[in-house]
Amino acid sequence: MDTDEAERLLVVCFPDAGEAAGRYRAWRDPRIAVHVVELPGRGERSGEHPYRDMWLLVESLAAELAGVLARPHVLFGAGLGALVAYRLAQRRVAAGLGVPRALVVAHQAPPDRAARAVPELAARADVSLLASDAHVPVAPPLPCPIRGFGEPHAMAGWGEHTDAGFVLAPARERDSGALLRDAVLRAAYLVSALAVPGLGESPM
Repeated sequence: MDTDEAERLLVVCFPDAGEAAGRYRAWRDPRIAVHVVELPGRGERSGEHPYRDMWLLVESLAAELAGVLARPHVLFGAGLGALVAYRLAQRRVAAGLGVPRALVVAHQAPPDRAARAVPELAARADVSLLASDAHVPVAPPLPCPIRGFGEPHAMAGWGEHTDAGFVLAPARERDSGALLRDAVLRAAYLVSALAVPGLGESPM
């Protein structure tokens, strides 16, 4: 990572079930650095055993991404990836490992509500992962803002999972990927501009 990239706000992306990570690796922006998380069993990691339990996956990701998340960052997830991003933020906050500048979620009901239908291309492991999330312990609201994109009726309830404010921008799943990209990056710009110094950085 060069110095210029290190100075940008980092957006860590978690794709939806059955979605390729390459879609997010193609995102380019001069003010944002993007890190895409490829889960075991998918894409370039298809040879690895996929996780079927949400909490075991999050424990693994917390260790795997410790170095990446040491700098100020925003977590973004679409669909199933939104739940993974939320659970990772929850795990790190509980352990005193740092707070993201924001959590950005798209097209996914909050963890305490009925999950949306799993995409047709979702692997069986992703279906199990989604089902297992219902058994993850309830956690206190996050101390960072949550920004949401999706149908209002499906996204209702995310505001209960933050003490720092929730803003929803109505969006349809059938909208183009470019629209989602632009919306997420605009949210990241806003979060970066309004960020409280020190928020999102790991404790020294």
